[in-house]
Amino acid sequence: MKQFFQIFVLLIILYPAQAQNRKVNLKENLPFKEVLSMAKQENKLIFLDFGSLTCTPCMYLKKMIFTVDSVADFINERFVSVDYNVGAEKKRLSDLYGVDSEPVLLILDQQGNLLHRMVGKCDGDELLKRFRQGLDPVNNLSAQEKRYAKGDREPEFLLAYLETLRIAKYTDKMNNLIKSVLAGPLEQLKEKPYWELFVKYNDDPVSREMLYVFDNREEFYKLFGKGIVENKIDRHFSAKASFYIYGHKPPAKDSAFYKMLNYLRKTDYPKASEWLAYLTPAEYKFTNWENMAKAIDNAISFNILKGKQREMYLKMMAEQILWYSTNKTALPYALKWIDTLMPELTNQDTIKSVADTRKKIKQKLDNKG
Repeated sequence: MKQFFQIFVLLIILYPAQAQNRKVNLKENLPFKEVLSMAKQENKLIFLDFGSLTCTPCMYLKKMIFTVDSVADFINERFVSVDYNVGAEKKRLSDLYGVDSEPVLLILDQQGNLLHRMVGKCDGDELLKRFRQGLDPVNNLSAQEKRYAKGDREPEFLLAYLETLRIAKYTDKMNNLIKSVLAGPLEQLKEKPYWELFVKYNDDPVSREMLYVFDNREEFYKLFGKGIVENKIDRHFSAKASFYIYGHKPPAKDSAFYKMLNYLRKTDYPKASEWLAYLTPAEYKFTNWENMAKAIDNAISFNILKGKQREMYLKMMAEQILWYSTNKTALPYALKWIDTLMPELTNQDTIKSVADTRKKIKQKLDNKG
C-alpha cells in the first residue's frame, strides 16, 4: 500500500512536467517543392520561419511563443509551417524572398507568392495580431503594396502601410514613403502629427528631417522634451554606426556613410565622438585593414569609450580583425587590444571567450601560408 501511494504521488508530480504545451508543427529545411505540394494537398497557406540555432530571438519565438496553445492551434490549423535554419535551401529561399536578418517570418500562398512578412520577436498576442493581418486579403503586406501602387494616399491608409513596412523591416521602402509624406516644408515637423510620424517611422539618421531636427534640437527640446528628442537621435545614429562597423559590406561604398561621417565630424553633439570611434575605422573595413587597425588604436588611445563600453569595443574590434582579415600588419594590433583587455576582465565566460580570440589571432599570425 505504501509503495502504491509513493508511485501515485510520483505520477502527480511528474504529470505537469510531461504534459507539454501544444506547439507549432515546424518541419525543418524541406525542399520547397515539397512544401508547395503539402500546402495544396492540405489546402493551407505556407508559413516559413527563417532563423538559426544560435539566434537568441529565434530561440525565444520557438520555445516561448510557438509553444503557446492559442498560437500553435491558430498556425497549425491554417498553415504548413517550415523552419529554415541551415543549408542550401535556406540560402536559396533567403535570396528569393530577400531575407537578410533573423528571425524573419513569411506567409505565402499555395503558389509561393509572398503575402506578408514579419521580422523580429514579439509576444504571443502580437504574433497572432500579425498573423491575422497576414491572412487579411485587404490589409496584408501584398494588398497594401498594391493599394499604394494604385495611388491610395489617404492618411489613415498610409499610417497602416507604414506600420506594416516597419514590422516587415522594409526600411528602404518605409523611408521612401516617409519622404513622400514629409515632403513638405521641414517646419511642419514642429506640428505634433508630423512629429509623431517622424519619431515612429523615420529610421534614416542622415535624412533631411533627422538632420533638421539635429541642427535645431534646442527648439525641438522645448516643443517635445529633451529626452524624447535625444532618444530619437541617439537610437538611430548608434544603430547606424554599429551597422557600419559590424556589417558584412564595405561601408565606403555607401554614400550615406560619408554623409554621416562628415556630418558628425562637424557637430558638437556630446555623443558624436563615441559614434566616430566606430565610424572612422569603418571607413577602411574590407579595403585597408592596417588603416582600420590604426584608426581603432587611435580611438582607444583617446579614451573616448569608458567602462563596459570600452571593454566591448576592445573585444569586438579584435574580433573584427580576426574574423575578416589575414593582414599580418593589422593582426598584431588586435593582439595588443586583447592583451590590454585581459587583466581588466572579471567575468569567467568573457575571459574564456577573449582567451580563445587571442589563441586564434596567434594562429593566424604564426600561419606562414
